[in-house]
Amino acid sequence: MGGKPLVSAVGALCRVASVAAALALTGLAAGCASDSGGSSSGGAVESFFRAGAEDKGTIDPELLRADAPCPQVRILAGTEAIRRGDPNATNADADADLRWQASISKTARECKPGDGVTLMRVGVSGRIVEGVRGAPDRVELPVRVAVREGGEVTYSRLHNVTVARSGVSQDWAFVDENVVVKNPRGAEIVVGFDG
Repeated sequence: MGGKPLVSAVGALCRVASVAAALALTGLAAGCASDSGGSSSGGAVESFFRAGAEDKGTIDPELLRADAPCPQVRILAGTEAIRRGDPNATNADADADLRWQASISKTARECKPGDGVTLMRVGVSGRIVEGVRGAPDRVELPVRVAVREGGEVTYSRLHNVTVARSGVSQDWAFVDENVVVKNPRGAEIVVGFDG
């Protein structure tokens, strides 16, 4: 009775040995095919590593730097539009004296790590519409970009964006290339017209 388990165990070992031998022969055949110029995955992998070992090129350290966190940009409530009337008009109706109005409708941002800070490009765009009194050929938009970090404003710059008009209604865009943020994880970027 005790001999049957032993026979079963020996049979199982023989089956495992047969499978191992078959795998070994398959691997040997694949190695032979690779050496004789045939195609095999082993040969392709080996040639890949050989090619990598021979490559003496350098890696650009910029590729290894982690992406900088990039704070959101929002349009400050109440500063998304600006209107300019005719300064010489005597009409009490502001719409009747309107020369032009402009709006901010979109923002964009791009971040990259700097020396202990995050460097940002902040884009602002919108539309200019001519009023009843007719707008001049060139319109100047007072666009402010600011950074709030905690309770402190760490960056604030007013840009006088000059737009050459080419129609009754047209798009405009501006990019502040030099926004610096000390702590991007706790920063807020705000944009708007400085009235």
